[in-house]
Amino acid sequence: MDDNIPKFLICRSKIQGMLGGISRTTFWRKRQEWIAQGTPFPEPDSNYAPINGGALYKYNEVIEFFKSKGYSVQDNM
Repeated sequence: MDDNIPKFLICRSKIQGMLGGISRTTFWRKRQEWIAQGTPFPEPDSNYAPINGGALYKYNEVIEFFKSKGYSVQDNM
C-alpha cells in the first residue's frame, strides 16, 4: 500500500453497525465463519489501542473485504 495515503481507523462497533447493527457475538461468529471459508476478516491495527478497549481496524481494509464478499454496506460515519 502507498505510504502517502492517509490511514483511517474504524472501531469494531462501527463495523457492526455497517453490517446492520449485529451484536459482538454475531460479529465474532461471522469472523469465525469467514476464517473457515478461507477469507479471514482483516486483523486489528496493532499500532493503536482504543481508550475503552476493543479493536481498531484499517478502514480501507474493511471496505475492501466487504467488496470482496459482495456486501453492500451502509457507511454511517
